[in-house]
Amino acid sequence: MKYIEAILIKFGMVFSVLFVVLGIAYGVRIFEIFILSLLITAIGFIGDLIIYPKTSNKVATGGDFILVFLIIWLGGLWLVENPDFSLVMPALYTAVLVAAGEWFFHIYLTKRVWGHKETSHTLKQEPNRK
Repeated sequence: MKYIEAILIKFGMVFSVLFVVLGIAYGVRIFEIFILSLLITAIGFIGDLIIYPKTSNKVATGGDFILVFLIIWLGGLWLVENPDFSLVMPALYTAVLVAAGEWFFHIYLTKRVWGHKETSHTLKQEPNRK
């Protein structure tokens, strides 16, 4: 149940950012925003489950940035009919905003879904003693 809640939170965050940037600022239709949001959420959540536990929040957030940029740019070329604007800048704006949200989403995953008290940014490293 915690994973369903996490997926819904991630989808809500992604959809909201895409709606503001692509929908309001660039006039992309809601159906196209919905499809792009589903793609980003599904692929990104799998990445969160595989990459984030093995690396750090910085690496996972960077991966999310690249993922969102590529999906908006390339997926937008496929989905958006006859765009009268370049998709590079909307993809960049969207990727920056989603990556900022992903930083906090990863902390949420660590504390609320996986139940760890410490996250990679709060964990104090003990010196190695032999």
